[in-house]
Amino acid sequence: MSSFSAPTSPPPPVPGTAPQTPAYSSKSAASAEISPAYSLVDNVALNRQQAAITASRALMKSPSRTLRSPPLHDSIASSEDGTVILQAATDATIPSVMASVAGMSLGGSAMTSDDEALTAMTAAAAQAAKSGVRNSAHKRTSRNVAELAQQQRPHTNASRPPLPQQPTHSQQSESRSSSRAPSRQGHRPGKSTTETPAASTDNSSNTVEARAPTPAMYWSRKEAWGAKPPKMRSQSMTVIGSSLYVFGGWNNNVCYNDVYVLDSETMFWSKMPTTGDEVPPCRAHTTTAVGHHLYVFGGGDGTQYFSDLYVLDTSSCIWTRAQVNGATPSPRRTHTCFHYNGYVYLFGGGDGHRALNDLWRVRAEPDANDTYTWEEVETTGGRPFPRGYHTSTLVGNQVVVFGGSDGQECFGDTSLLNLDTMEWSHVAIDPPLTRLAHSATLVGMYLFVICGHDGSDYSNQVLMLKLDTLKWETRVIYGSAPSPRGYHACALNDGRIFLHGGYNGQDVFDDLYTLELSSYSYLPQVPEFVIGCHR
Repeated sequence: MSSFSAPTSPPPPVPGTAPQTPAYSSKSAASAEISPAYSLVDNVALNRQQAAITASRALMKSPSRTLRSPPLHDSIASSEDGTVILQAATDATIPSVMASVAGMSLGGSAMTSDDEALTAMTAAAAQAAKSGVRNSAHKRTSRNVAELAQQQRPHTNASRPPLPQQPTHSQQSESRSSSRAPSRQGHRPGKSTTETPAASTDNSSNTVEARAPTPAMYWSRKEAWGAKPPKMRSQSMTVIGSSLYVFGGWNNNVCYNDVYVLDSETMFWSKMPTTGDEVPPCRAHTTTAVGHHLYVFGGGDGTQYFSDLYVLDTSSCIWTRAQVNGATPSPRRTHTCFHYNGYVYLFGGGDGHRALNDLWRVRAEPDANDTYTWEEVETTGGRPFPRGYHTSTLVGNQVVVFGGSDGQECFGDTSLLNLDTMEWSHVAIDPPLTRLAHSATLVGMYLFVICGHDGSDYSNQVLMLKLDTLKWETRVIYGSAPSPRGYHACALNDGRIFLHGGYNGQDVFDDLYTLELSSYSYLPQVPEFVIGCHR
């Protein structure tokens, strides 16, 4: 039996299938199948300042015009040559004024550098001033031009996120046949060597290093203080209140059993002085928050695999090794756990010899004898194929299992488990993006899939699965993104997704990033929805 371990190189091709082809390209013809890459949530218009700036640019080209109601609105679109542009529209006929996201493009002619863009903007502002145009928008534009002249915007090669290619006729046939998910035990996704898109060879992210509009998302690397965690991968990060608890992990040489706490408001790290039962150093475990307790299960160190359950009381800083009655899950790591209706559920993972797809649960409080009891859960509908390195995200009364690997193949399938009926269903999402060792964070009706390995290389992309339509979407993200990696830890707190550590096949990281969700931080307030209700 082959050892179940993380691939650091692409999985071997399946015999009899064509080699995998990159399916992300900025020139892809299949971009219509994914929502416009730069549309904002619910078509939110850019803020008033940007609208005024766009209006002033239009006035520069036609100074005799005046804007009338309704007010100017900005919408973002993409031109035929792939350039991302801002389009201004009013009831008056105003010459189009365009500005690309990564580099300025005035009047439709592309600028080869930021210097040319700044020169053109300065000249346009000067001409407008000479012609006597004076309004508040023009003043703000002139001020912005002066700021740009003093502070050059960083250049980026990722002017727009990669989009999937148009599938061939044979791929469409395979996709149609694979969409009929078999209802049998051991449901196996379709082979991904021909129909599963992978990240492009340059692994470009959907991040732009430029000034972010108010509604846009923004990556930033955080400078934190205090007792910082060392470089680590395969650790866990769990939120309780405003604190983020990081436990375990390893640096490719040493495993840890320390608990580090980050105050998300002050960005101050502290090392928790724990007492009680000794917890062995471990990695690839799970940590599940229930109230002010953390339930840690499984993981391993080197060739050791664990099946113990530990509970950390974050109020008293006391570890307790749970006393368990009856059968227990087999030792494993790279599994997933989640809390629902008073139980901690466990799915999948690997035991060093094979991948697993069993489902267990334990009540998240001891009985009268201060003991815990595991029970294996029987399900219908056909379980997903055995896997580890996947994600399981609770959405209402369902859990979304995405991606993972069995040690040989990187998966891109998605399965849903109804926790009230214990019935599995398998949904075909086009395109079926492959990921393992990624993170998946629920924000409203979106599943944010961040970084990970796509079967060919590590990625730093942010993919968004809209759960009511079950379609992938992308958004332009500003700032400085983390370098490509997997085996990191992510957690959502106060309108930000925190990302810590990880591994890129060579280096282990100790950095801390936040993804500011901006207007997306309001998404958790959306009313309840049904997964796939608008498909």
